[in-house]
Amino acid sequence: MPEPLTGWQLKLLGPPQVVTADGQVIRCERKVAALLSYLALEGPTPRATLVRLLWPETPVSASRNNLVHHLRRLKKACGADLVVPGELAALDPALQVDVRTLLEGGGTRLDWTVLLDGVELDGCPDLMEWLEAQREEVGTLLVDAGRTEMGRLEARGAFAEAAALAQTLLDLDPVAEEVWRALMRLQYLNGDRPAALQTYHRCRNVLERELGVEPEAATKQLARDIDQGALGTPLTTIRPGRIPLAALRPPTLVGRDEAWARMEEAWAGGQGIMLIGEAGSGKTRLALDFLHSRTTHQLLFFQARHGDDQVPYATHARNYRGTLAAYPDLELPAWVRSELARMLPELGDAPPPMTAEADKRRFYDAKVEVIRLIAERGPVIVATDDVQFMDDASVEAGAYVGSRFWGDARVNLRTLFCLRPGELSATAQALLQAMYDAGALVPIHLTPLDPPAIERLLADLDVPQARAYAHDLARVTGGHPQALLETLRHLFETDAFQRPGQPLEAGGGVTAVIGRRLERLTPFALQAARAAAVLHADFTPEMVAQMLGVPLMELALAWEELEDAQIMSDERFSHDLVLATVLAGIPSPVLGVLHRAAAQLLASQGGPAARVARHWQEGGNLGRAAPWFLKAGEAAEATLHVEQARAHYRDARLAFETSGDARGALQARQAEAALNVGVSE
Repeated sequence: MPEPLTGWQLKLLGPPQVVTADGQVIRCERKVAALLSYLALEGPTPRATLVRLLWPETPVSASRNNLVHHLRRLKKACGADLVVPGELAALDPALQVDVRTLLEGGGTRLDWTVLLDGVELDGCPDLMEWLEAQREEVGTLLVDAGRTEMGRLEARGAFAEAAALAQTLLDLDPVAEEVWRALMRLQYLNGDRPAALQTYHRCRNVLERELGVEPEAATKQLARDIDQGALGTPLTTIRPGRIPLAALRPPTLVGRDEAWARMEEAWAGGQGIMLIGEAGSGKTRLALDFLHSRTTHQLLFFQARHGDDQVPYATHARNYRGTLAAYPDLELPAWVRSELARMLPELGDAPPPMTAEADKRRFYDAKVEVIRLIAERGPVIVATDDVQFMDDASVEAGAYVGSRFWGDARVNLRTLFCLRPGELSATAQALLQAMYDAGALVPIHLTPLDPPAIERLLADLDVPQARAYAHDLARVTGGHPQALLETLRHLFETDAFQRPGQPLEAGGGVTAVIGRRLERLTPFALQAARAAAVLHADFTPEMVAQMLGVPLMELALAWEELEDAQIMSDERFSHDLVLATVLAGIPSPVLGVLHRAAAQLLASQGGPAARVARHWQEGGNLGRAAPWFLKAGEAAEATLHVEQARAHYRDARLAFETSGDARGALQARQAEAALNVGVSE
């Protein structure tokens, strides 16, 4: 008598598979999966019924042979009989079946998706109809179970977990408006008000696209309550030694009433907005809160990053790629796709390198067309953060795109920018001044927070004796928002708020405060942060793991530590000041090693030649840097950015000469000379 299948599992939710008692996984062929699913849900079934469902057009004798053949193959693959022998087919009673567990009320896991996911039963119409009905029933149960679990998580204050579950529910049913409301509420309660407002915008877009309707009144009211901070107190509980999430992104905006009023005035006048402030002055937070309050507009949020200035169109490549990902159904004309492929190679073959200004204008017109197609769907805001990091090519292209829409009454397009003072290139500064002079853009300078604003912030974070601490913090931080937040994180982490009556001191400025937080990291987490800082822009945990030569799952633990310490936020540093502090603290020998590792990684991934060259240069290997500078010059020349090409060719020549490569140096000089000839002509 065969041994019972104790510990064996039949997984029918998701891709069908059998898991043996020792963990071996056996994939199921589609008809075998359908057979096992039918027996699991309908119970013991005559073989005659099964052959009629599985092979409806085949003679009975051949059908029965087919069934025997499939069962034998299943037994051979598994090494056991899953189906009990006999005229009445049935599953082994010891076999654990996930879908039966769910139907019996014992399952709440939402990583289960579709019954027999990926299985289509062509040629079996009755069985396919049965499967579709079962899928619908299972889907309803999964959603109900998920909502119940989401409520339990919210009740115990696990807002982040509940929000993740809400997002999974929306993946199953994207138009479930009550789940959208739950996600908005959970994000707000978890201390992330901007994310909650962004979720409202996503909800509105999905409902418009899928159903052609606006959100319900309850959803609109919830968005207003979140925007005004009227929903109640977000999660700010102070746990000893742990930084509350709200200290990363305080739930309400404070001390920016005057700037907000000027932004409203510019908006009413149809002008663009330029927020100007030092690093950490709160430009991005103010911009996002203002943008999310414009509930009638679509938002295209562009970001420049440190290092973009080395590569022509680096900023636009990143942000147009993100824009197309956000609008996957955008139908681009063939000529637009072809032109955009100059900076987005995944779109197909690009035209030949540019040789005339007309080529550049056509490329820029393709970018105009993308914005125009999006604007056809409704009013749109194009916002750009950290303008000072933009490469000049993207600045020039952005100005061209904007000029094509200014004054066009048919297109409701607004612009907002964030900028650090004194850090623009000459090209960008000239364009900016021209926009100021034309009245197209209004500069708004951000000032430090005063003690009353700091007191309101501390009250939002549930800091005890907020009024008493406000003046101390104003003195220590100068009212600089990022310095204030970094100091608060330090005080939370050192339990200073648990020792009332002691003066608050966190001297040394924001860099020193961040440095002390870095000192508390484990060595591996600190090394991961250092590798990411050397990569600077567009890094991922996968890239950092490759750079350090460690398994991704091992790095994931370090990444979680960095997020808990609020060094990282998703796949970015929580602030540029944090990145700069990490980078400044890397010992020189370690820095060289990391730069060389970054160069090898980016080269293997087809990264921009200019970045590969700089990493080899910073890593002390000019011989390896030289040919990459040459490639970078060719790339810049191909986009008609002559000055940048000249600089790269000059760097290539110097690197070749320093490393003793006379032939390479000659090649670089010839490229530079040919460039000069081309310009003079």
